[in-house]
Amino acid sequence: MKKHAKVYYSENLVEQVNEFETSFEIKPLERGLGNTLGNALRRTVLSSIPSCAVFGVKIEGIKHEFTVLDDVIEDVVTILNNLKRVRFFYNPSVFSQNSIHVASFLGQKAGQIYARDIESHSGLKIVNPDLYIADVSKVGALKFELFITNGKGFVDFETNKKYVNEVISLLESQIEGSVLAVDSDFSPVLNANYQAVEINSASPIIEEKLNFSIKTDGSIFAKDALSQGAKILIAHLNLLADVENLNKFSADFFGDQEIKEEPIRRFSNSIDALDLSVRSLNALRRAQYYKISDIEKLSQDDFENIKNLGRKSVQEIMEKLQNYKNENKGEN
Repeated sequence: MKKHAKVYYSENLVEQVNEFETSFEIKPLERGLGNTLGNALRRTVLSSIPSCAVFGVKIEGIKHEFTVLDDVIEDVVTILNNLKRVRFFYNPSVFSQNSIHVASFLGQKAGQIYARDIESHSGLKIVNPDLYIADVSKVGALKFELFITNGKGFVDFETNKKYVNEVISLLESQIEGSVLAVDSDFSPVLNANYQAVEINSASPIIEEKLNFSIKTDGSIFAKDALSQGAKILIAHLNLLADVENLNKFSADFFGDQEIKEEPIRRFSNSIDALDLSVRSLNALRRAQYYKISDIEKLSQDDFENIKNLGRKSVQEIMEKLQNYKNENKGEN
């Protein structure tokens, strides 16, 4: 009987941009399995990873999207398009008791309004706080509420319009106006690609490795997205593995995967947290330095001996490393 080689999985840290955009390597695989696994994983992570998104927006005094707002530069359609792009960190436990949550901006400031000015009533965290919403010339001229739910994939505004009509009596609000449905893009994965490469073409037994790259919107780590995609595939395949007992399997296979509440803390020891220039970051990675703990004991001479690090880059690293230490003195 043919023996199968042990398969290894690793993250390609040299090509890592940050923990939300990176690539992975899986090898050795039997010939043909690279494309089989890669295609299945790619389709799954792009379409089936659960998340949350805005499905409805209420703007004070607005009954339809073609109404004009005084003292606001943008029209209602533009504001709606901006608001539906606000992304929240998804925690399934938050939505287990209540499937609809509210976030709002109640006109407490004038000037340029960003996603960071929006307050979540349920403690949901906004992962793109620098997203521009609108420019307001008068305090109180713009007030709005976002209604958020969980789901998968893409839901168009026509479908959400029906959903709004179904749940309208459940939507608690502090302002007057109509709830306007918007498109909902629940997928936290922005991009996923794969490549199957032969790794021993000189051998009579041809094997492959799978290179899989993935980029998320910041609401989930790339590694977690890949893990969830694999678990979803395994759950479906497990149903087929025991054909004698298909009707005995529980639907729990397809429940939401629990996500850690504080993803940014896992980011804290990565050199990405120093916010270095691309040149400095790449030079450190090529020298096999990936964590702050790896470089904090290096001297200036040690840094200058690292290939492709000039004086300005060394100075930048040392200054930002010192700033990082000062900011995190009390967190040990």
